[in-house]
Amino acid sequence: MILIGRYRSPFTRRVAVSMRLLGFAYEHRPLTVWSAMDEVRAVNPVGRVPALILDSGETLFDGNAILDYFDTLAGPARALVPATEPARHEVMRIVACAIGALEKVVAALYEVTMHPPEKVHAPWVEHNEEQARRALAWLEAIDAAPWLHGDHLTQADVTTAVMLDFTRIVNPALVSHEQYPRLIGHAARCNALPAFAETYPGSAVDQANPKLPSNSR
Repeated sequence: MILIGRYRSPFTRRVAVSMRLLGFAYEHRPLTVWSAMDEVRAVNPVGRVPALILDSGETLFDGNAILDYFDTLAGPARALVPATEPARHEVMRIVACAIGALEKVVAALYEVTMHPPEKVHAPWVEHNEEQARRALAWLEAIDAAPWLHGDHLTQADVTTAVMLDFTRIVNPALVSHEQYPRLIGHAARCNALPAFAETYPGSAVDQANPKLPSNSR
């Protein structure tokens, strides 16, 4: 299998982390829509990452669809999203909040990086950052151990840690240790695991265009 997208994209990275945790090998092609749009569109007609080329040649796109595919292959005992209720919706609720925060961080980032300074609409940046702060506060209030949902790692942990890592890279002022000690501790615990450490943004490829937001949205 071939995973398309840079690890600097949190949407790609959460797929990569999940594949590694579940034991699915893949070839990584760190393409970005900013420098290889034609190649990305050849895999995903929308021109987004992540995208996945299966061994059969079939392509999957959208991170949620890819993650669902691997959970199905892994089976209910190993899947990162529980197969049964109420655990399933409890994990998905955390995932939804983390993705919501991530999308708002990306929206604020785009407003700043995709416009000249005189065209940046500061109220829109603040609006998105405030939405991200509220999501972060909700996640910080989760009092669970050792993981965000019970005694084993789930997609709630993967998505939340990846979101926090990306936010600390592109908008560090938004995430301070004083405000979010649990979340920062959680991310550190995750990043100590090989699946996270080996995909942490910062490779030579990821640093080629550090100011460009390399996400799929």
